[in-house]
Amino acid sequence: MTREDLKNYKYNQIWIKNQTEYIEAQKETINQLNSILTDMPKRKH
Repeated sequence: MTREDLKNYKYNQIWIKNQTEYIEAQKETINQLNSILTDMPKRKH
């Protein structure tokens, strides 16, 4: 491995970690929205 390969590897690891954290945060937001929507009263016809 060259020095450039190691830099790219480290950059990719950081990018993946950040993306995983972002996805987890989005998942939490979606779960909160879902619970709010399911708790709303149903519309009567």
